[in-house]
Amino acid sequence: MKKGLALILALAMSLAMLTACGSKKETPAAPEGDENAGTQALPGEGMKIALVCDKVGVNPFLTQMVDALNEAAETYGFTPNVVECADTAAFEENIRALVAEEYDLIIGGGWAAGDPLNKVSTESPDASSYALIDSEVESEKVKCISYREQEGAYLIGCLAALTVDGESHIYGGVHCNEGPGSWKYRYGYMEGVKSIDPDAQFVFNYTNSFSDPAKAKELAIQQYEQGCLFINGAAAAGDSGVFEAAKEKGFYTSGQDIDETDAANPYIVSSQLKDTYQTMLNLIDEFFSGSWTTDNTAWGVSEGTIGAVHVTHDSENPRTDRLTDEEIATLQQVAEDIRSGKLNLIDYPTEEEYFAG
Repeated sequence: MKKGLALILALAMSLAMLTACGSKKETPAAPEGDENAGTQALPGEGMKIALVCDKVGVNPFLTQMVDALNEAAETYGFTPNVVECADTAAFEENIRALVAEEYDLIIGGGWAAGDPLNKVSTESPDASSYALIDSEVESEKVKCISYREQEGAYLIGCLAALTVDGESHIYGGVHCNEGPGSWKYRYGYMEGVKSIDPDAQFVFNYTNSFSDPAKAKELAIQQYEQGCLFINGAAAAGDSGVFEAAKEKGFYTSGQDIDETDAANPYIVSSQLKDTYQTMLNLIDEFFSGSWTTDNTAWGVSEGTIGAVHVTHDSENPRTDRLTDEEIATLQQVAEDIRSGKLNLIDYPTEEEYFAG
């Protein structure tokens, strides 16, 4: 009897072990040391992407790029690196170091990275992929991203005319410099205004500086005294002077590149946006798309990188009561027409051709 009972117990234990082994086969154990076993690898795992730029600080143009780089790293799985540079020599030195460390993509953030990136990419064309945001260099190895700023300027022009609402037909603009560098801004702004106010006239003045608020304020007050009730600020750091003048005199204005609207200054009714956050996301999406080329490109409203506050992009700050919901809807339809290509602002005349015609 004892032998029979022992045999029965042995058989039962064997059956239990076989059942347990069968259940383990349904969910195989991960190999030792393989933390990603059982999960799909992200396309950028094991890769490295760097942003090389000026000192970031609180500069939104750069902080937006940094934020987008880190977000894209979570999406694709690559290792991000932000390399801040104090001067031109530091740019070149740091880019060379990234090449030596075998980075897969090196992105220059802004014009200061242009020449150093061009030089290193020429010397080491196949060591990495290279891209440059908001500037252009003559290189077949560097993908340069520029912008169709005239599209955002057109939206600001339409918004300006709706804001003024016929109380004046004279519109102003305070820019850094005259010439080709500011022409696409002035062209888009004028065409946008005239699409709403065909009797519009324009006054433009130039600070000849990227950081002269006092001069910008002086020019804005002069334009106001000439009858301008909307003055487009396009004087870089000098725009703060235009904003001060607007609050003191009671005319309306707009900023550039980032959301400059201010709850404490209701006269800043919008900003023409250059969205470097979306630019970075677009660039990295393209890098991992399988269709990466070094062809230069220009992005605008349709790519989500150019727009206007309260039209294509929301703001934490309140909208001016000078613009109704219906007028905002009109502006959003203009943006959609640009986005769809119904309104084509990609090709535009030179300044000489524009005024000759």
